[in-house]
Amino acid sequence: MAPQTPYQLTIVATASSGGGLQDFGVFENERVYTVYIPMQRTPQEEDPTWTLQYALASGSAATSDGQLIAPSPVIREWPQIPADLEKKYSQRQVVVYAMLGADGKISHVSVKQTPDVHVSEPIAQALSKWIFRPAQMNNQPVAVKILVGVPL
Repeated sequence: MAPQTPYQLTIVATASSGGGLQDFGVFENERVYTVYIPMQRTPQEEDPTWTLQYALASGSAATSDGQLIAPSPVIREWPQIPADLEKKYSQRQVVVYAMLGADGKISHVSVKQTPDVHVSEPIAQALSKWIFRPAQMNNQPVAVKILVGVPL
C-alpha cells in the first residue's frame, strides 16, 4: 500500500479545545486531529477544501500511545446537490459523522448539521461510498470516528 497522503496542516486538539469544526459531542477526552482535504476537481475550479476531524475509535485494537496518522481518501464519489439548493445555501456547511474502519470503509453515517435535508442527504450518500487509506497507529490500520465538514 502506498504511504498516506501528507496534508498541509494537522491540528491536534481535544473535543472542547477547538479544531476545524464545532463540538457535536462526538469526541470526548481523546486527542482530536483535524486535516483539510483538497477537493478541487480541475485546475480551473476554486478549491473547496473539506474539513476532516478524526480520533481513535473506542475499542480499537491500538493503544493510544503512538502517533495517529490521518486517513486519506482513495476513492471519492461527488455528491449530486441540486444547483438551486447549492446556491441558496452558499456559505453554509454540512457536517457528517461516521465511523471509518481499519479496512478504509465508512459506516454509521449520520448528519450532525445541515441547512436542508435535501442538501445533506446526497452528501451523506456520497460519503458512505468513499474508500480511504485507513488511519494508522504504530504502522497498523486502525478504526477512527470522523466528522466531515462540507462547505456549500
